[in-house]
Amino acid sequence: MRNKAPAPSSWHQRPVLVLLHGFMGSGDDWASTAQYLSDQYHCLRPDLPGHGGQPLPPRLTFTDYCHWCWQQLAPQLPPRFILAGYSMGGRIAARLAIEHPERIAALILEGAHPGLETRWARRTRRQQDALWVKRFTQDPWPAVLADWYQQPVFADLTPQRRADFIRVRSRQDPTALAQVLQAAGLGRQPNLRPGLARLSCPCVFIAGSRDTKFTALGQDLTRTCPRFELVKLDGLGHNCHAQAPHRVAAVIRRHDCPGLFSTSMNP
Repeated sequence: MRNKAPAPSSWHQRPVLVLLHGFMGSGDDWASTAQYLSDQYHCLRPDLPGHGGQPLPPRLTFTDYCHWCWQQLAPQLPPRFILAGYSMGGRIAARLAIEHPERIAALILEGAHPGLETRWARRTRRQQDALWVKRFTQDPWPAVLADWYQQPVFADLTPQRRADFIRVRSRQDPTALAQVLQAAGLGRQPNLRPGLARLSCPCVFIAGSRDTKFTALGQDLTRTCPRFELVKLDGLGHNCHAQAPHRVAAVIRRHDCPGLFSTSMNP
């Protein structure tokens, strides 16, 4: 995965914070948040596979997609680091934390679904995603984007913010995004709650107060996963770091990990 910041040749200066973007996004989505944190962390903002021209092997499962992300990212990382992700990037971050708990000093999820809990729900979501996959590969891309950002989860967007998202996302390759959705869509993801409940590192779930769906998911996660803390940001919707990067940066700072700096120096 291509990073939006140079990989460190050593980790003796600042702890490493990895920021994973959402579906259709890029590492640039985290740029403003990273600016607020650059004095304290070395921020890595990779473009995920299938985004920004990054390669994506065909016929991946959700697990395969996460493994591919890890293989691309791990060589650039110290023994321990903080992992954060938004939406799809948060779902990937959650899976990577479950698979590599010894490497994760803290996990921060923003608007990230821990997984549908029944086969029926996952099958229904796959059917819905299949309709989007068809549109991604057959319909005019600007029209698809316009409809994508009319979904309920984006209801809080202002017309200008919606137009900005469509303009930036129009640079992505819809065929590659269709492959990503087929591999890593929510309907392909297992329920991650049991694995998240076993984590011993500090865990934070960020949700905007206007995003009632993900606020409720965060509340549920705190009940089933004792390490999680829900942080609700008043007046914000689904994409908190796009709306108020300084507030998300403040949450990350507030949940810094004592001992990470010294621990990350010694494998």
